[in-house]
Amino acid sequence: MNKRIVILGSASGMPQAERSSSSFVLETNSQSYLFDCGEGTSSSILKHKIDYDKISTIFITHMHPDHCIGIFSLIQMMYLTQREKSLEIFLPEESMTQVKSFLNTLYLFQEKLGFEIYFYTVKPGSFYKDPNLKIKAFPNLHLAENGKIIEKEKLLNKMESFSLEIRLKNKKIVYSGDVGGLDDLKMILPDSDILLTECMHLDIERLLALIKSSKVKSTVFTHIPPELEKEKEVITKRANELKIKGFQFAFDGLALSL
Repeated sequence: MNKRIVILGSASGMPQAERSSSSFVLETNSQSYLFDCGEGTSSSILKHKIDYDKISTIFITHMHPDHCIGIFSLIQMMYLTQREKSLEIFLPEESMTQVKSFLNTLYLFQEKLGFEIYFYTVKPGSFYKDPNLKIKAFPNLHLAENGKIIEKEKLLNKMESFSLEIRLKNKKIVYSGDVGGLDDLKMILPDSDILLTECMHLDIERLLALIKSSKVKSTVFTHIPPELEKEKEVITKRANELKIKGFQFAFDGLALSL
């Protein structure tokens, strides 16, 4: 199998009939990696004929439900199909205890599953490396607007949210996750081979200009809100006017060769 990315979910936080919530899989010959796991990911995996037994590792960028809630259904599907291989899950540190506890709440007990789940934290900087790829996390301000509520209610949330730089041997892939603004992307974009960026929380014209100046070789807009659906043609035309290379909007099932 050639290395590729398959978009499994391209919707924003607002569900859509034709789009699952945020997720994509990066497939290699030996194993696959899942990035975010929003609602509908398991169904999308089946629909697009992804070998989910090859998924070795899951990375969650932040704990909004449209990026993480599908992880529980996916684990249940792996259990029901008698998975035996271990599974690694990388989460924001703030969520670790709660996710483990919720698995028990759902009766997905480690002793019952038949395969081991190993939990790790996503940390700023280089946090993952194996023979296929290495990943660096860049903290962003997507959740910063919640600070006053967290302080007032004395909650434990740390507002952890990350953008990811994924390095294969000859490719630099950037996944924005959700961000707080363009400043979150300026350091990470330059000379990317593939950019998977959300387009809900950003000024589109300024985002296109940043992509152009960063010399990104291929750009996919994802995390698409319903109100932007009717603007896709206009935005694509503008991207072409700016001579942005390889621009397209994501759809569930979109495959990108690496």
